[in-house]
Amino acid sequence: MRLARNVVRLLIVVVVALLMASAAKRWQWPTGEVPPPAWANDYDVTTAAPEQIAAGTEAGNGPPAGWSHLVIKSLPRVKPSEVPKLPTSFIMPREVIVNRTKWMFTLFAADVVEERQGAHKRFRLRAVGMGLGAKIDGRDVVLTVEASKQTGPKLDPIQELSLKIGYGVQKQARVVIQGPSFALVDTPVTFRCGQKNRSVRYRYALLVDTQTGKLDVLCWRLGAEAGECSDLARAVLLKENLIDEAELLVDLTEFKEMLPGVKGPSELGFGVDELPPFRLELALPAALSDVVAKTRFTADEARTLEDGLRKLLPR
Repeated sequence: MRLARNVVRLLIVVVVALLMASAAKRWQWPTGEVPPPAWANDYDVTTAAPEQIAAGTEAGNGPPAGWSHLVIKSLPRVKPSEVPKLPTSFIMPREVIVNRTKWMFTLFAADVVEERQGAHKRFRLRAVGMGLGAKIDGRDVVLTVEASKQTGPKLDPIQELSLKIGYGVQKQARVVIQGPSFALVDTPVTFRCGQKNRSVRYRYALLVDTQTGKLDVLCWRLGAEAGECSDLARAVLLKENLIDEAELLVDLTEFKEMLPGVKGPSELGFGVDELPPFRLELALPAALSDVVAKTRFTADEARTLEDGLRKLLPR
């Protein structure tokens, strides 16, 4: 009888142990660690270069082929009041410098794509892209030195050099954050800071409306490497399909002697003194002061910045 009772007790212990083990599989004891939010993997915070827009792409006043949005097409021009300051010589007349300066345009585009799942659709930011080009046979076309050598058009030595220098500068642009509906892009810009031209960074925040595919672009100035010439108090909401006839200021200290008696501009010889044309100026809130100038982000910080910037957009 006693043996039977012991067997029953042992079976009860085994059953209880099995039940507890099964329950433990369904419910884990708290470890003090909070699981990451569902959106944590949405943000790529590894710094990367923008895509290069393909040579031969026509760039009119709207999105270039293969891209859904034109962010900025910049057409630099020496400011008329600055032209008399330019050095001139028989070999390189002032008019030649002016014409060379406006020969090349810069292009910044974005590609927003539609995704469908059954009856539902949403829009996602696929990529941002950049390129350089010039007017060829009456059309603005993206150019590279390599493609021009293979398929034309034929470039003269100064045009080749201009493209090489331009792409060298443009390759310093970085996509700092890439998310499904948000990207943060830094581009180098020569900017008039006091009496000198300096290399600074413009920061562009691209915000996609996932329901409509509409793209809003904010821009502010980060400044030089050590933060000089920055303006983190305000941002501007850019015009759509922006054509920026950027007026350039001359820094004569950046004109170097190329040949005896002939001076030419360095990369800092010409610079702008204002942000691109905009439709609305906005104050950057103090709540975002810790993230608007960061160069390395966590997913949490990327989410904070995107949410904060979206609140600035007009409804």
